[in-house]
Formats: sequence, structure tokens, C-alpha cells
Amino acid sequence: MRFLTYIIISILFLSQYTNGSKSNLIVRSCREASKNDPNLSYDFCVTSLYESACKEKLHPKKLEDLVSMSIQLTKSNGTNIISIISHDLQNQTHGEYVKACLKDCFDLYNDSLESLDNAMVAFNTSKDLDTANINVSAALDDSVTCEDQFKERKEENETSPLTQENHVYFQLNVISLSFIQMIRQRY
Repeated sequence: MRFLTYIIISILFLSQYTNGSKSNLIVRSCREASKNDPNLSYDFCVTSLYESACKEKLHPKKLEDLVSMSIQLTKSNGTNIISIISHDLQNQTHGEYVKACLKDCFDLYNDSLESLDNAMVAFNTSKDLDTANINVSAALDDSVTCEDQFKERKEENETSPLTQENHVYFQLNVISLSFIQMIRQRY
């Protein structure tokens, strides 16, 4: 429900920003990326990037700017997820298995932030698309691993308290990967 509210408010907010070069770049890039990757939601891509651009007062002029912006947005989201996990670990209603999974997720998300730092350095410093791609892929895999471990004990009806967060983080990483791939195709 919280995610749906976020999307609706963001779409209303975005309707005010439909006539600029920033919006055209984001719209065009998200349209192309979502056509090329079935894992990427066009609406999610546009909404996330607009919100980030407006919040951070960013003015992306080229696709490379969107790569940096999307990686930074993903890092910010990952930091927030670590905070959510820390809070959830203090929840006394979770059983031991869920707490063990949350601890693993905590470590996975810390690792993923390091991977995203490495991706940012590789992309911004040396335009090393391969290293950036590998590191963003590793961050994406960490969110999948986090979610999947909760499913290992389905017979005990364990559910992940992080399903929505893992999905959003996955999508944010897909945006970065799609944009890196689009740049790679140009060269």
C-alpha cells in the first residue's frame, strides 16, 4: 500500500515536469530501457528518476548522467533498507529463522553498497562499463539472495518482511544495468 501511494503521488508530482530536456531524457531513456528489459517497469523508471532529479536538484543532460544518478539512487535506497533491517532485527515477534535471514540480508545489503561504490568509481573514473556492470549485477543479486532465503523454509510458512524493499532495490539496479547496456551498444 505504501508503494502504491508513493507511485500515485510521484505521478501527480511528475505531471508538472513534462516539458523539459530533463524530462525528455528520462522519458526517452526509460522507454528504451524498458523495451529492452522485461524486468524493468517503465513507470517505475520514470517516477524514480524524476523524483531523484527533483529532490537532488539534478539536471541530467546525457545518458551517462542517468547512470550515475541511478546508481546513487540505488545506494540511497540500500542504505534505507539496512536501516529497516536493523529496526526489524529488534522486533521481538520474529522467530529465530527470520532473524537469521534478516542478519544475512543485513550483510548482503552492506556488500551490495560496496559493489555499488565500486561500480560508481569504475563508471565515473575510467568509464569501465564491464566493471560497472559486474558490480551493479552483484548488488542486484544480493537483493534476490536476500528474498530467496526466506523461501527456503516455505513449509513453515515463513515470509519475508522485506519483499517490497527487495523488489524496489532489484528494479533500481535493473535501471542502472539497462542504462549501462544502452551506453555499451553505442560503442
